[in-house]
Amino acid sequence: MLTLAAPPPRSCDTFVYVQAPSLEGAGTLFGKNSDRPSAERHEVIRIPRKRHRENEVVQCTYISVPQASETLECVLSRPSWLWGCEMGANEAGVTGGNEAIQTLLADELLSPNDGTPAKKLLGMDILRLALERGTSAKHAVEVCIHFLEEYGQGGPCCEEDTDWTYENSFLFADANEAYVLETAGQSHWAWERIGPGEHRNISNGISIRSKWGAVSNSIISLCQENGWSNAASKFDWKRAVGAGGSVEGLECRGGREASGLRHMQDIKAQSDNMPSKQTPRWWVERMADVLRDEKSGICFRDRHGFCSTGSQISWLPSILPDRDNRPGRKVASHYFTGASDPLCGTPYKLFVFPDPMQTNNKDEELDDHDTKTLWDLWRKRALSRVTMKASLRDALSKIEEEGLSFLEGDGNVDTRKQSTFAGMVQTELELLENISG
Repeated sequence: MLTLAAPPPRSCDTFVYVQAPSLEGAGTLFGKNSDRPSAERHEVIRIPRKRHRENEVVQCTYISVPQASETLECVLSRPSWLWGCEMGANEAGVTGGNEAIQTLLADELLSPNDGTPAKKLLGMDILRLALERGTSAKHAVEVCIHFLEEYGQGGPCCEEDTDWTYENSFLFADANEAYVLETAGQSHWAWERIGPGEHRNISNGISIRSKWGAVSNSIISLCQENGWSNAASKFDWKRAVGAGGSVEGLECRGGREASGLRHMQDIKAQSDNMPSKQTPRWWVERMADVLRDEKSGICFRDRHGFCSTGSQISWLPSILPDRDNRPGRKVASHYFTGASDPLCGTPYKLFVFPDPMQTNNKDEELDDHDTKTLWDLWRKRALSRVTMKASLRDALSKIEEEGLSFLEGDGNVDTRKQSTFAGMVQTELELLENISG
């Protein structure tokens, strides 16, 4: 059994509500807090759409894999030292996030020669590969499965601790459906679909039971050989790869996963009991409340251990015909903090596709929109224990208010009149540098 050199992450939480009802038509609500070592720099970058040469390869964090003929424009939130990402979205309206998990097959991630993590694809690499290629949530899952089976997952997951490795779970969503994909060992997997009107959350744990849509080819026979499962009942993924066939501790009764489930149930109940449908802004604000919940540990704060080092909320509107029966033009909206945690005072800043910066550089990967500088400033404030003055908090809240106001239109807002994500970051930097306290 693999023993992690670093403590397991305690605050990665990912949420989805598929086709939540709103005044402007149904939309999918997605949110994630990324839990990583508190001193690890994060950035929010845009990757442009790009055509690639035949037989081109892409260098991921540790290994290279064949490149696709064309990759999609993406916005990614990631630790700055690696190639992949913790969460992100693409121009096709697909969002995704990954989390660390641990199964009974975790020792497959270790090299048989010296017991160190075998360098393959990080889960964060697989997530980026899926977002660059996936034109729907289901397609993104298929991309993940392809790379898992062809190349396997594994490798040091922290720049400062090269013995730390883990298996991964993923949550992908689009306007119509969502999928949880969970992995075990180097290349085993199971997925579960979340349909319209349903919600789901994951929190660093195995969560798929017997409602899976598909599992990897050899996993059922492998679990039966190990005595973790039997042929008399439908294969229970969590019971088999997570508990070795035991029924103890399988139900979600406490912790962040249970708190997250209650949050989603409460949001649904609020919506169902209101006399009229709510705006997309209402849904995004409810998700922000969830991701800022420090009491449950969903927003985890620690100056020297793990903490919520980045946060994302996305609203993916259903594409509906307009009054002349022409395809709709509704724009997905994505919000990123780009700072140490969503409770420190940093606002969620709006990103929409296409990124206006694309016209400046169509071929090369753009910079981080100064989000590393922003992350460093918030990190410095956290270490110095600065108490934020009301004047600064009010000024920062106006950035988030501008981004949220984007959701109050008809979904066809001229994005050229909206402040860019980079512009919002610059405003935030100026406020932090010019207003003391």
